[in-house]
Amino acid sequence: MDSEWVRLIVSVLSGLAATIPLVIQLVKYVRKTIQDKNWPEVVKLVTSYMERAETMFEKGADRKEWVMAMVKASADTVNYDLDMDKISDLIDSLCDMSKIVNGTSNTVR
Repeated sequence: MDSEWVRLIVSVLSGLAATIPLVIQLVKYVRKTIQDKNWPEVVKLVTSYMERAETMFEKGADRKEWVMAMVKASADTVNYDLDMDKISDLIDSLCDMSKIVNGTSNTVR
């Protein structure tokens, strides 16, 4: 009877060992999906801060610094993990697009 229990325990542990990495990958996937789903809202937030920064600061670097700080503070308030490098790239891309569309040199950099 004892050997049956040992085999059962070994079998359960083997199953858990195989399942744990799958669960970890699932959690990572769910987190990424949630972040991707919220990306349009993040873009809206960034653009609204960029609009406000345009009227508050003369230098593009000051504008970008303020926008980055505001986005980080907003994300921290709701405990939302953001990749600030991606936010920086987004700001740069939006500025580049704005230059093309408006034919001006409005930048947040």
